[in-house]
Amino acid sequence: MALQRSALYEVTAASGGADGTMGERFGWELPATISTPSNEYLAAATGVAVHDISYVGRLHATGADALDLLNRLSTNKVDELAPGQGAPTVLTTGSGRILDLIHVVNMGDHTLIITSPELQQSIIDWLDKYTIMEDLEVEDRTTGATMLHLLGPNSRPWLEQTGGIDLGSLSPYGVVSAQIAGFAVQVIDKPFGPLPGFALLLSNQDAPALWNHLMDTGVTAMGTEAYETVRVENAVPAYGHEMGEPYNPLEAGLIGSIDFTKGCYIGQEVIARLDTYEKVQKHLVTLRFSPGSAPSAGMGLVKDGKVIGRVTSLGSVPGSGDTGGTIGLGYVRKAFASEGARLELETPEEGWVEITGFSQLFGPGD
Repeated sequence: MALQRSALYEVTAASGGADGTMGERFGWELPATISTPSNEYLAAATGVAVHDISYVGRLHATGADALDLLNRLSTNKVDELAPGQGAPTVLTTGSGRILDLIHVVNMGDHTLIITSPELQQSIIDWLDKYTIMEDLEVEDRTTGATMLHLLGPNSRPWLEQTGGIDLGSLSPYGVVSAQIAGFAVQVIDKPFGPLPGFALLLSNQDAPALWNHLMDTGVTAMGTEAYETVRVENAVPAYGHEMGEPYNPLEAGLIGSIDFTKGCYIGQEVIARLDTYEKVQKHLVTLRFSPGSAPSAGMGLVKDGKVIGRVTSLGSVPGSGDTGGTIGLGYVRKAFASEGARLELETPEEGWVEITGFSQLFGPGD
């Protein structure tokens, strides 16, 4: 099957020059690097960078019952979202396992559902399974528009000053309509864990010109390699790595996207029991590996000769010592998951790994 390409394929491939490399990810042909991973990472960590996330799933839900049905099927309260407001919420199985973490935004004339890459049809099928008499139509619009992720500590100042956008009315996870360099853009609050971030949704036709405007005003283009490192460093779980049916939302640190007072949803009883009786068995943690070690995703983490956790994702931070090196995410059994704890790597690999924190994507919850 041919790989999909975004409206920015030509411009991102060309802007990378000799250093740029293309690769496959999520069924799309995407730039792994555009300049260098270290340059791109540093821009996101200290300034402002942009990554083309057109591969992220986007569903348009229309009908009077869209928000009500999503509220009855997912962990967070979304039925009272006013136009311009949004919220993260989790779709779970009857046993409380993660189907997907979705971002729901009331766009006024429709509800936008942002899904994990490649899960659009699975989410459509899930919603269709529970749509009986409801007024609801869901359509996959992923390839119909471009979505960029502007991120970094200077991303908000860039939007307000260089982009000329008033973000005063932008609610957490919400949306505002704006013009950037004359192009119509929907700006969605989309932080990357603690790192500020905004999704820019615009037409495919306008995307290349806006991308060039971003470059001209000092924004650094970012490929998938550096974006992955930033994701791992900011403890953002990804489907297929830290999210999916092997895990529940409490293990994955998604408690801040669960409303424990809103009433029933699919999997609610299981999740409520896990929380009430403190039955969570493992936690998603951030990891720092010893210099010279060569960890891999799936590798076991060992304490007293026993595997008590596993690596799920890896990234490489430029620098040396405590400021750089290999970092990761992984699940560790609750009894051993404490900040500062050191574990051994599963043989035949040598070295240690230190737990540096916990993933709490939307905070610790109420």
